[in-house]
Amino acid sequence: MKAARERLKGALQVNTKKPDNLPSRKKIKPCTEAEVMKAYKLGEQVMESTNTGMDVIFAKRLEDGETVVIKTRKRSNSFKNQSEEREWRMTTEYQLNMPVIESLCQFIEVLETREYYYVIMEKVAGQDLFEEMASKKMSHIDAREIVKQIIEGLQAMHMGGRIHKDLKIENVMVDMESPKKMKEIEKEMEPCSPVLAKLIDFDTCQDWEPSSPKAKDVLGTDGYIAPEAYSGHYSPASDIYAVGVIMYKLLTGKFPSRAEIFDDQPGENWVGSSAMKRIQDRLKSEVINFDVKPFNKCAEATKLCKAMLEYEAGSRPCAEVCLKDDYFLIKPDALP
Repeated sequence: MKAARERLKGALQVNTKKPDNLPSRKKIKPCTEAEVMKAYKLGEQVMESTNTGMDVIFAKRLEDGETVVIKTRKRSNSFKNQSEEREWRMTTEYQLNMPVIESLCQFIEVLETREYYYVIMEKVAGQDLFEEMASKKMSHIDAREIVKQIIEGLQAMHMGGRIHKDLKIENVMVDMESPKKMKEIEKEMEPCSPVLAKLIDFDTCQDWEPSSPKAKDVLGTDGYIAPEAYSGHYSPASDIYAVGVIMYKLLTGKFPSRAEIFDDQPGENWVGSSAMKRIQDRLKSEVINFDVKPFNKCAEATKLCKAMLEYEAGSRPCAEVCLKDDYFLIKPDALP
């Protein structure tokens, strides 16, 4: 057991060197509102945003008629202070320069005017995973493929020295019958999932390295936040914990931890508060039930999910190790 833990701790040491094969670095472009309107025809709202000063809308790029999604941020009321705005600009520019990865929503360009930021992104097919799960029961083969693609997206981020910090089913888009995947299935001539998953919403993302200072606030969503994050320690392992939560929910329809654990009130999500310490202590003693379908019929699924949901961050496998797990080698027709 000790040897296994040491291997997992070693796997946590991700390569945080920034990619050196990027094209010329893209920047946030200053422009006028009139120039934005000349480049894009703004359309209807994609979804109602819960964040002040922010909207997500469809738009048409007038140059070629391509449909895109634009997240707008009003500069006067969507940031607490100048420091938060500077940090957002930095993280947004880095995301803008991420290599094109199939499982990450691509940033096309970011424009800034005197009043607004416009983050132009690819229009991702399908719907978010929350909506998909609410509409029908997920098959095991599709659930496994979604988990795999989420980890692939995280691996790309982690290798670039980035962490997501708010991974949840609402931040994963899924196209359950992707034309591209359907073509791949036809070529392989064997059963596999046609689903294509993409990570979205990178507003909480930030640079990370082992020496990064601990956070002052606890960010994320109840049920997905890793235990160590309640004391301000975020890392790639915190993202992996969230994947474990998503995997458990995909396969069972439930969260691995009881909802009553998370009883903090608004304003208590700061590192060092009694509420954050209370939740962290509860997670340490929480026993996750794996004696449920399909975990009780698939030892490989149980092993991987348990590893991702380990209480200690250093005991969780990194994304690269997860992708090599035996669970992803099981033939589709052998999944329970």
